[in-house]
Amino acid sequence: MSSAPESNLSRAARYAVPFALLLIPVWRTKVNAEVPEPYLDEVFHIPQAQAYWAHKWTQWDPKLTTPPGLYLWSYALCAILLALRGSPTKLDTEALRTTNVATTGIFFPWRLQTLSDAVHKVRNTRPLGAWLSHTVLNICLFPPLFFFSGLYYTDILALLAVVEAYNWDLKRASGDGYIFFSTLGFLVFGLAALVCRQTNIFWVSVFLGGLQIVRKIQKSAKVCESSDFTAIVKGGLQNEIYDPLVSEASLQGMSEFIDEVIQSNAYYLDYLKTSISLATASLMNPFSIVASVIPHIIILGAFGAFVLWNDGVVLGHKEFHTAGIHLAQMLYIWPYFFFFSWPILIIPVLNVLLPKKLLPKYLNYGFPEKQRRMPSILAALIVVPLMLAIVHFNTIVHPFSLADNRHYVFYVFRLLLGIHPAIKYAAVTAYFLCGWAAISAFGFSVIPAPPCLLQISPTAKQATPAPKAPAKEQPKDAKKSARARKTPAKKEIKQQNQPDPITPEVLLRIQQSLIQRRKEQPEVPRVSFVLVWLAATTLSLVTAPLVEPRYFIIPWVMWRLHLPPSSTLAAFRQRKPQSEEERARADFITNFPKFLETIWFVIVNAVTGYVFLYKGFEWPQEPGKVQRFMW
Repeated sequence: MSSAPESNLSRAARYAVPFALLLIPVWRTKVNAEVPEPYLDEVFHIPQAQAYWAHKWTQWDPKLTTPPGLYLWSYALCAILLALRGSPTKLDTEALRTTNVATTGIFFPWRLQTLSDAVHKVRNTRPLGAWLSHTVLNICLFPPLFFFSGLYYTDILALLAVVEAYNWDLKRASGDGYIFFSTLGFLVFGLAALVCRQTNIFWVSVFLGGLQIVRKIQKSAKVCESSDFTAIVKGGLQNEIYDPLVSEASLQGMSEFIDEVIQSNAYYLDYLKTSISLATASLMNPFSIVASVIPHIIILGAFGAFVLWNDGVVLGHKEFHTAGIHLAQMLYIWPYFFFFSWPILIIPVLNVLLPKKLLPKYLNYGFPEKQRRMPSILAALIVVPLMLAIVHFNTIVHPFSLADNRHYVFYVFRLLLGIHPAIKYAAVTAYFLCGWAAISAFGFSVIPAPPCLLQISPTAKQATPAPKAPAKEQPKDAKKSARARKTPAKKEIKQQNQPDPITPEVLLRIQQSLIQRRKEQPEVPRVSFVLVWLAATTLSLVTAPLVEPRYFIIPWVMWRLHLPPSSTLAAFRQRKPQSEEERARADFITNFPKFLETIWFVIVNAVTGYVFLYKGFEWPQEPGKVQRFMW
């Protein structure tokens, strides 16, 4: 990924990560001081957890919509603490919020770092104080995630269960350890994810199952070199797969598509090509592919059995949480991503938008020309009308969204729907551009060209050195002897300066080493991953009629986790830093987006936390009761 050599600044930043996580218990302390009583959804969650602590296992609040995973988790943590130190004997609001803090500040970063290392194929040999990465810190500080870490909500544990299921699924796919135990671990944590939240089925079965299918196909298939549609279909039938890197995929090929259709040549977008290639290749090995996702099918079957038993997806309040098709959710998610993640998007986007002459040297990543293009006008003419149709026919406003002015979504909908009818249509431009930036971020990287490998036979024999010429006799004449001594001396010096011949065995070992290093390079997303991620995100969101920032947490975490590492500037790739000062400057500029992301998250958390704690208000119908703004 053309990363710059690590500097002391980067190492110091990593050692500061665990201290930054102390902001989570600090936030919980402030919440307990200012809001000691259960607030909003805590009114339902806390009494249910207390009922389980009192071993009233059959007691259930009919207004609760999610399964009891959070309450069982709190029971287990508090039971362990009770056995170790004799407290807590009673689960009050403070104790239950503390279990959420432990989840966010200890278990989640630990398991997320393990997942990050596995996804990016990084061997984390750093000492304990610097074991967590800057990216994991930023994910933990993600404002909606950070905010609910101080309250007793189900979102943190639901995310942790998905992350842990992902860890075990990768372990199962890689073959590390006993396959039976890794499969059993995935089943346990996959089912645990469903016990925390029903929509986790889309991440445990669809997302992880889809990635497993792609891995299975890639493991046995060859790379399809042609980009022609007919060749891709034929290649799929011959166990070849077309799956380019996102950075090399055509995001703006709609105009090319029209041109090729006019010329009677079949050319499609790379995303469409990859979908067809995967579908065709999967038809060639249906039994092995189904066998690879049996654990995911078992979890899916268990969820189906639960839905039949429960006569629906949600447990309580079914009249307010009926499943439907809410396609507008897939429009709202893109400004959501851009609002929170602009620090890591803005510089790559500028590299795409600005001409090279206007791009400052300290912002130039040196993207290839294929990455420096916006979607074509024809692509916008096709996608934007679809978005407009969704806005017109499928804008669903849940009664809770316009009735509860304690949530920021209330004011967003008032802006979109209350000021002028044209605003909701004008927002489509923002949806389109933010969506393009978020998906393109998977390809905001500079991939070094692979080395040219020679065709060396493994059975090649070692080259034998040429035989040396016999030494000449010294002439008797002095002058001739002097001239004779000079000539051999020059030949000897020239012969000493010639490098030793490289044998085929040495070349073979060098090539094997290069191939191994390429395998160990951090993986960057391919088009197949984007397709699977979009499918899981769509299924998890469009079935929810209520728009809440909490519902976008898992899609954002998976998006942020799989983004490629930041590239170094073109200037530092052309000339590697020599001194410690140059290395520090290169390292700081490379990691500047992550530092900016940290600062932005801290600012958002400080503002929203302050408003929640100290800017309360009263409803006329509930005098004396403080209402608070929240996500």
